[in-house]
Amino acid sequence: MFNKKINFLHSILSLTIVSTVFLFYYSNSVYNSFVAEDGIIEYLTAIFLLSISIFLIKKLFEMEKKISVNNLGIIIFSIIFFFGFGEEISWGQRIFNIETPPFFSENNLQSETNIHNLMIGGVKLNKLIFTNGLFLVFTFYFLAIPYLYNKSNNIKSLINRFSIVIPKYSQSAIFISSTIIIYIFDHERISEIWECLFAFTMLITSINPSNRKEIYS
Repeated sequence: MFNKKINFLHSILSLTIVSTVFLFYYSNSVYNSFVAEDGIIEYLTAIFLLSISIFLIKKLFEMEKKISVNNLGIIIFSIIFFFGFGEEISWGQRIFNIETPPFFSENNLQSETNIHNLMIGGVKLNKLIFTNGLFLVFTFYFLAIPYLYNKSNNIKSLINRFSIVIPKYSQSAIFISSTIIIYIFDHERISEIWECLFAFTMLITSINPSNRKEIYS
């Protein structure tokens, strides 16, 4: 029953997020307001990322051995997604009206206190690492890792030993199909919608991974 409810929630909210792309054909101004800086989509992404980190930290403290090599996957994931949360809101700069430090004023494309909008040596870190790089890494994570986990006992044992959450096939299928739909449309700031979808899918994966019993027990 739990799995069915989670799968249903994942399907419905993923569809809702993906449907944002169609707002472009309804009203360009409405679409732009959704995907704008500090817009609904961006704050939803931040909430999902923070929720992942909080959930994993909560799980960590529920375990007998909280800080150990056996929980390395949970620890690393909680740090990564908290970092993603901070980056998404520029570490609260606009919320708390914090002045941008000189280094970021000179090297950040949006003059914000974050790393992903830095321009270093003429290279946009956002496109190189946070868009193209993460897209490839997490496409591999959703496509290849679940298959390898189920086909190789050695890989399964290694993944479970370090408590790395693994997506279910259903979660991967929803994410990949939704990604294809999103990138069929070449709209402005389309990556914001993909980031929101990704963050939500990772939240669902963290709550109900394929190896939930093995790593959370």
